[in-house]
Amino acid sequence: MNIFSDFGYDEKMQEKILNSYAAGRYSLDNLENKVINIFDLFRKMDYSDNDIISMTVLNPSLFNYSSETLKIRFVFLNSLGYSNEEIHKMALRLPQIFTVSEDYILNKLKLFKDYGYLKKDIHKLTVNVPSLFSISSLKLNEKRDFFKKLGFDDKQINKIMKDTPFIYTVKIENLQKHLDYFISKGYDILRIKKMIYRNSNIMVMDINLLEEKRKCLSDLGYNIHEINKITGINPILYVLSLDNIQNTFNFLLSKGFSLKEVILITVKAPMVFNYSLESLNEKINILSKFSLKEDLVKRPSYLLQSVNLSVSRLRFFKENKIVLDHKAFNYLVLSNFEFIKKFGISNDDLKKKYL
Repeated sequence: MNIFSDFGYDEKMQEKILNSYAAGRYSLDNLENKVINIFDLFRKMDYSDNDIISMTVLNPSLFNYSSETLKIRFVFLNSLGYSNEEIHKMALRLPQIFTVSEDYILNKLKLFKDYGYLKKDIHKLTVNVPSLFSISSLKLNEKRDFFKKLGFDDKQINKIMKDTPFIYTVKIENLQKHLDYFISKGYDILRIKKMIYRNSNIMVMDINLLEEKRKCLSDLGYNIHEINKITGINPILYVLSLDNIQNTFNFLLSKGFSLKEVILITVKAPMVFNYSLESLNEKINILSKFSLKEDLVKRPSYLLQSVNLSVSRLRFFKENKIVLDHKAFNYLVLSNFEFIKKFGISNDDLKKKYL
């Protein structure tokens, strides 16, 4: 049909639309007017032709709605707090946002409120994953029940789903497949729960990518027990790029630590992989000035401490004539509670005074 070609649809797109129930209801002349009207409306709303083509191929029933009806839908979505830019973003992923009933949208928003989400969180969830509006309440509840069976309460489930709302769109079979995968690798359920809570993305990642990260760590010299320990404590490792993992490891080697020492440091403090090389370099250089770099192997938690806190404590030591030797290094990495107990000053007060 020429009208579709004129607007930029390819043959496959035209075939899909023409074979749909929505388009099949109209004569060719009537459908041509529908196409023109849809393009006129959305162009005025700053949608590109490619946007309009994508939406109408995904949801040909858009052609069934008049411009006035669609304008009313924009007003309705605006009244719920969605900006035109957010509606645009949502529509490209779920053009049905223009065609499902208002009651359906309102009921879905109420469901998330009943789950315990704040209004701002519901807003963010639905903007980022608008397909939540197209998933039945039964399916959404099934996903939550899956995590309840693992021992998570509603508040914890809300946190997990807020971090990774895409979980709501995943089949139960796939969630179970990921759970079985981690069990097969030797993690116990308690550890898996902690991993999910800290980094729920691991439940939707391609299992091949999870395997890639484990192979990378193995190639660097970690044994299976060490791999499970560092990824169990720091599951962010599973979402970091291979380059990021390798670069951090090689950086520590470049600072003069042996392979055995790097493995020891990162097993004791796996969160090291989450820090920038610039930050790690600054912290290690501070110790090198005092010939205390070797102490890092015993207390690698120092690398997890902020540079500002380290500098504040060093200035405190200098002012109070505390020599930074092997003993004082232990003071440098004390917890806030322990530091107050030892020296009578908190981290916040240190920073206020010495930065």
